[in-house]
Amino acid sequence: MGQHSKSSTIAAALAGFAVVSCLAACGSNNGSNSSSTAMTRSRKTVGAPDAKVSFVTPKEASTVGSTVVARVRLTHFTLAPNKVGQAAKQGEGHLHFSMDQGKFDNPRHSGANGREAVKLGVQGKYSPSVKPVIVYTSLPTGIHELEVYLANNDHSNTGVAAFVSFRVKAGGAAPSVPKGGGSGY
Repeated sequence: MGQHSKSSTIAAALAGFAVVSCLAACGSNNGSNSSSTAMTRSRKTVGAPDAKVSFVTPKEASTVGSTVVARVRLTHFTLAPNKVGQAAKQGEGHLHFSMDQGKFDNPRHSGANGREAVKLGVQGKYSPSVKPVIVYTSLPTGIHELEVYLANNDHSNTGVAAFVSFRVKAGGAAPSVPKGGGSGY
C-alpha cells in the first residue's frame, strides 16, 4: 500500500468516526430521544436566587450521639407543605435532606421522612421534609455528612444547598428530639 492509499484510508476512517459520533451525540429524528434529552426539554429549572439555607444543628465538626436532630435556617425561601407536587414557583417549596449521599435516607434511620421517601421512590437518595428539622436515628459511629437542599414544589433542585460534617460517637451528646417530628407531609 502506498503513502497516498494509507492517507486516504485514515482520512476515510476519521470521517466515518466523525459521522458516527455526531449521530450518537445528536440523536435521530424518529422521535426516540434519549431520556436526558427528554428530561431537559420537559422541565424548566426554577432557581431561588436570593434564598439561603444553613445548619443550626449539628454544628460543623461536632460530636453527637447516634440520634441526630438536624435543624436548618432558611432565608428568602418559604416552606409550602400544601403545594408539594405542584408546579415549581420561585422562592417556595420544601427540603431534601441526604445523609451520607442517601445511605441513611430510609424509614429505619429517618423515620416519617424515610417513609415519605419510599412513597416517592427516592429511598436511598434523600428524605423530603416540609419542616426545617429532621431526626436521624441509629447512626453508626464515625464521620457523617449531611446535605440539605432547597427543592421546588415539583421536587426539582433549586441549586441552593448546605453541608455539615460531624462525628457520631457512642455516648455522644443526647439531642432534644422535637415532638411530632415527622416529615410534615
